[in-house]
Amino acid sequence: MSLPKEMDALVLKGVRDFVIQTVPVPVPESDEVICKVDTTYICGTDPHIIAGDFPGFWPKAFEFIPGHEWSGTVVQTGKKAALLGWKEGDRVCGISHCGCGYCDMCLKGRYNNCLNYGHEERGHRQYGHYTPGAYAQYMCTSVKSIFKVPDTMSLEYAACVDPLSIALYTVKRSRMQPGDDILIMGTGPQGLMAILVAKALGAGRILAVGSGDRLKKAAALGAIPIDYKAGQVVEEVKSLTNGLGAPAVLECAGTADSIAQACLAASKGGVVSVIGIPHSDPSLPLKRIVLDEIEIIGNRANPNTAKEAIGLLVNNRIDLTPLMTHRFALKDFDKALDVYEKRKDGAIKVATKPNGLN
Repeated sequence: MSLPKEMDALVLKGVRDFVIQTVPVPVPESDEVICKVDTTYICGTDPHIIAGDFPGFWPKAFEFIPGHEWSGTVVQTGKKAALLGWKEGDRVCGISHCGCGYCDMCLKGRYNNCLNYGHEERGHRQYGHYTPGAYAQYMCTSVKSIFKVPDTMSLEYAACVDPLSIALYTVKRSRMQPGDDILIMGTGPQGLMAILVAKALGAGRILAVGSGDRLKKAAALGAIPIDYKAGQVVEEVKSLTNGLGAPAVLECAGTADSIAQACLAASKGGVVSVIGIPHSDPSLPLKRIVLDEIEIIGNRANPNTAKEAIGLLVNNRIDLTPLMTHRFALKDFDKALDVYEKRKDGAIKVATKPNGLN
């Protein structure tokens, strides 16, 4: 397929300084493909990248194209990508991480912790973080970071696979067993997806801590709501669990108070599976953690769970439509970001369409 030489993309010029700009269409390396982007969702990390909360890291420098929750169609393949079976017309969704494939961590399947992180010359990528991303009409990606989407699934739906597979990884790492109570701290998009995953994997009761409309959404999805603004989170969890606490706790809020409460609300021998990233290191109840053998597990992204997430969606074990709330053309990204950040009109998953609304 003959591609245009230029495309429209969201370009970060600096902190909270972005424009829609014409840039060159990327050229794929041997193991890469070029995809025509259908949908790119705003991730909770994106406003932090735009706000300059990770200076010199995400991104390394400006100018930069962010975006990593995306889907699209393959329109050009590199030589090795073609030999590996990828072809024009393949419908795909992407994730952000691409390990080098050679280091000890990659060989163990833990490419999210690639030892060559940050070194593109050694084969590592993280799309939309320090490697150019998907707020653009065309996306260049390694085939290690894409997954085929069944014809029965819309590409707009498939663009949610990245965050859903992160929620799946976080739930699995909590070692929740069927019938277990699970406590989910935070009812943002990640927490709400974790509710859907926990339900699909057979949780007993799902307790969700949040506030406002998103806590109401958690209740509509089947969770027992706990309003943290009432100030009695740990007490409420203990009351609901006969004083025992929850054996599996997911920390999806990323605040110092939430992480400390998660450790206090876990049962003896419980697991606190953390995906939220606080702005500063919290003070933890270490005496309780040691004496009651509370495990704290950090989770980075979604290694080896994207295909499983696609399976849960294809087989209707999870329905994401209640979370897909808004759609904007990429040219209206400023409006999309405002709706997302201010949670206007019940905003949860806000989609952008780089090649136009359809």
